[in-house]
Amino acid sequence: MTIGELLRQLRQSNGLTQEELAKNLGIGQATVACYENGLREPHIVNLIAYADFFDCTVDFLIGRTNECGSPSFPANNKRTILKEEELKLIQKYRSLNKNGQMKLNGYLDALLS
Repeated sequence: MTIGELLRQLRQSNGLTQEELAKNLGIGQATVACYENGLREPHIVNLIAYADFFDCTVDFLIGRTNECGSPSFPANNKRTILKEEELKLIQKYRSLNKNGQMKLNGYLDALLS
């Protein structure tokens, strides 16, 4: 899979249009289209922006690994590595609308109490 194909797949699996992604990354929609169509390859600064936005590693984006990576998030002043299942849950949560997120938060609160 090429970088462009992977970038398109990530965007589409997160339910984003090229325009929405471009706005989030601070680049033009035409730039996103050029990357996805293989007309241009992203500069390292834009690769890092993609990796940060999609919570994956640059190595994953450039095809050096098939694993999306385990981004680190601070928790209790420590660095915690998220498991693949946790990353999938985060992606599902982000795909919900605000009402769905509120319902899920309520359900999780009930389970934890």
